[in-house]
Amino acid sequence: MKNVLHRIGKDIWAYVACIFIAIMLWGWIFNLLTQIKTEEKVSVFIGSYTTGFEKTNELNENRPEYLKVVEVNAYSVNDGMFNTFLSVFGYEVGDILILPERYIRKESCAGYFAEISATYQGVFENLGYYTTDDGKAYGIKIHDKETHQSAIDCINYGQEDKEQNYYLLFNKKSVHLSDLSDESKRSDMNGAIEIAKRLLAL
Repeated sequence: MKNVLHRIGKDIWAYVACIFIAIMLWGWIFNLLTQIKTEEKVSVFIGSYTTGFEKTNELNENRPEYLKVVEVNAYSVNDGMFNTFLSVFGYEVGDILILPERYIRKESCAGYFAEISATYQGVFENLGYYTTDDGKAYGIKIHDKETHQSAIDCINYGQEDKEQNYYLLFNKKSVHLSDLSDESKRSDMNGAIEIAKRLLAL
């Protein structure tokens, strides 16, 4: 018995490492089997002064048929980790991003966001557009800090000196944009466009 306990004590870290690896491997396999494919979900990233979004269920009730889910990730811009959340859940996996103007830079718009063609500029309810110096539109204005008007009422845009203009933008990496930027790319994968319309009608 002492020999067995001595052996276990001697190799305890190997046993712990094996158990840890088994748990991690099982978690990875489980996620792989249950994960919804990118083509079957639209992800909305919201950066505002709240960490929740009360109308997620309404977006899911009216989603295009080919989508299994509309996922909403809402983070407070006051959180010290907000830039990390924006990089991971916004730029990497988000299809639609709702951001205050201070997080949008004209020189990097084309790298992150999809252009909204002239054809689509008449389709969305809005308070204006975010345009670059070459006249291309990349964002739909959803809150005006001067007039305090909002196209989406259920978002906290901040008060007084914290209040900013807010825009709805489409991630350039999204597979749900159909012909938003280019008429030749028209397809049935237009989930981000349809969810944006629904957001603007809330």
